[in-house]
Amino acid sequence: MDAQWGTKGKHSMPGPDGTKTRQVKFFYGYKAHVSLNAENHLITSVIVTPGNAFDGHFLPDLITKDQKQGLPVGIVTADRGYDDIQNHLHLQQQGIHSAICLHTYRTHKKDVNKQVWVALKTKPTYQQGLREWYKIERKFGECKRQHGLERCRCRDLERYEIQANLTAITLNLKRMVKLLYGVNLRNPALV
Repeated sequence: MDAQWGTKGKHSMPGPDGTKTRQVKFFYGYKAHVSLNAENHLITSVIVTPGNAFDGHFLPDLITKDQKQGLPVGIVTADRGYDDIQNHLHLQQQGIHSAICLHTYRTHKKDVNKQVWVALKTKPTYQQGLREWYKIERKFGECKRQHGLERCRCRDLERYEIQANLTAITLNLKRMVKLLYGVNLRNPALV
């Protein structure tokens, strides 16, 4: 359902006289948490955060945004960054099946709670969600390779939010053309 886009890099900071200093300040970048409908490959929600924010805290917000739009949410799949007990409990309370990729320590640990995670991995809905995950990751690869989301254009969260939303709109428009007319739109420079 969701993945992250972000940039990381080092930036030289200008000194008091306007020249670049040798000091290098590390910049963590930004992330765009995105929900995507696996059936029609349309992006349904985008939440932008700083790069050092924990991924797991934003999954309930994405689900809430999708539900407010009237979108059916049956199975949620996400990468390991969203593997948090609170997310699994939230999905269970909402009646949604979890297919969040589990950290290996959940199924390899030596205590009684291990059985809960092993049972989750054997559920057919979990396996179905993992089979759909590649479609979602492919969309994020397209965002980075063909639409410039690999690199943030500016160092401002609001401006990155604009960049991420415009990229999502572009991808949705391309997908709608494909769904309605059967025509693929590709960048001529990449063909």
